[in-house]
Amino acid sequence: MKADRIKIKHGLDSPEINKDKRPEKPEIRITTGIVKNKKLKTPDIENFRAVQEIAKSSVFSIIGDKVVGSVCLDLFAGSGNMGLEALSRGARWCDFVDENPVSVKTIEENIVNCGFTEKSEVFRKKSSKYVVKTNKKYDLIFSDPFYTDTSQKYLISNLKKILNEHGVVVFFHGENLDMEELVKGTDLKIIEERAFGKSFFTLMQ
Repeated sequence: MKADRIKIKHGLDSPEINKDKRPEKPEIRITTGIVKNKKLKTPDIENFRAVQEIAKSSVFSIIGDKVVGSVCLDLFAGSGNMGLEALSRGARWCDFVDENPVSVKTIEENIVNCGFTEKSEVFRKKSSKYVVKTNKKYDLIFSDPFYTDTSQKYLISNLKKILNEHGVVVFFHGENLDMEELVKGTDLKIIEERAFGKSFFTLMQ
């Protein structure tokens, strides 16, 4: 029900970038936990966008103790930022999924650097295909597709099948994605939405 949903807008629009210069690769790090402040590599691919640190911290603040002992799935994983943060904060396991070979290599390097090789596995697959074919169940699912990719209905409609009871889906997206329309007809329910400038995340159960 809409009355149960919280929507918070944070005025953090990014400053205008000098178009004559190529933007620097974002520097990302683990913010809390057993590998706090560990820097992560980012994949050198076009349109890569790291989840802002303030947004990541907000996600885990909402999730709270759910992360401890959880089994996680990081879709469109990119650098593995969200899944590695979860492992640092006490998650038991994380599967990372990305179809880009550069991203997969970056994730594998970050896993080794953080010391989480015994708590994770990386799959080079299209996220929607992984979700449909896996027989695993997850407590936390992070999904961070490119903001220009707004055709995620098929993925969203299948996430509930691999979500444990009381599990949570964290879906990152841009301003052009209508999440109300996306979850319509699925078994997922929006429980919270937050915005950081033009970056958004929606929590579903």
